[in-house]
Amino acid sequence: MKLAAPPGQVSLTGHKIQTPCIRTNVICLVLSFSSDAVAYSENRASPNPGARPMVARGFYPGDCRAQLDAFLADHHPPEDVPQTLHGAALPHAGWMYSGRVAARTLACFRESPEPETVIIFGAVHNPGVMTHTLYPAGEWDTPLGPVPVDQACGAAIVDQDRTLISADPQAHQHEHSIEVLVPMVRYFFPQAAIVPIVVLPQPSATRGGEAAAQAVTSLRRRAVFLASSDLTHYGPQFGLTPAGSGPEAQAWMEVNDRRLIDLLCQGTGEEVLTEARTHHNACGAGALAALKAAMTTLEVPNGHLILYSTSYDAEPERVFRRAVGYAGVVF
Repeated sequence: MKLAAPPGQVSLTGHKIQTPCIRTNVICLVLSFSSDAVAYSENRASPNPGARPMVARGFYPGDCRAQLDAFLADHHPPEDVPQTLHGAALPHAGWMYSGRVAARTLACFRESPEPETVIIFGAVHNPGVMTHTLYPAGEWDTPLGPVPVDQACGAAIVDQDRTLISADPQAHQHEHSIEVLVPMVRYFFPQAAIVPIVVLPQPSATRGGEAAAQAVTSLRRRAVFLASSDLTHYGPQFGLTPAGSGPEAQAWMEVNDRRLIDLLCQGTGEEVLTEARTHHNACGAGALAALKAAMTTLEVPNGHLILYSTSYDAEPERVFRRAVGYAGVVF
């Protein structure tokens, strides 16, 4: 397998970033901040660094509630999903590509008690983030209304191990992996607060998930844990074309994603990290590993795949050349 950049890295405006989730015309919307998106974030300036929304125009433009209603039209969650759920893995591309997968996965929680707090483990796409980092206080604005940050829960997570997770809103300043999910949190869990945590794809990611679960338990919070990650980024712009193009490439990509999904459902956080590092099939491997560790700590059984699709399904070309994979898994 030949990569045009080091494993899991691409160049964006001259910088190396840790995971390949960049904007192209047809796939994995969006991390090139257009002038419109920058202007929008400046117009929504807040005294809290990193306050949102910052990437709405690129990732979830228009009427969010109407879009979510449309994603759920005629949808019925699978009957074999447990009634009480504790966590989910969700994609974080533009809603036109992965919104349906994320929304239909979260719809499975409608039979569960509404959480007080939603812990969101996010991927890291930007240079300069050197440690797992949570957003400590304040609120995140969304088109559906503000979502408060659970400051006490965040502090309790940091207190579990102060060498493991830091608190710094600047680490979230230009990260889209959590932001694209927060309007959905507001839609499905309107009374819940959030704890946003960006998680690097490092072995310590599992300890971060354990710390979050232990903090929630100590506070007796009714909580849901989410992990934000897309899957394989296939195509020449990602430096990943081991099967060329056409049906063989599409089949290769789906098999590559399936291995990661199987481990996410039935494996360990450590296995997820190894698989993603070896086969480049998750841009948020740290977030997924943290989720798995949190579920193990809470003694939650294996995951259930709800939906899988790719950006090619949303916007096909005559010949398959490039796509990004999206999966929704609940625990």
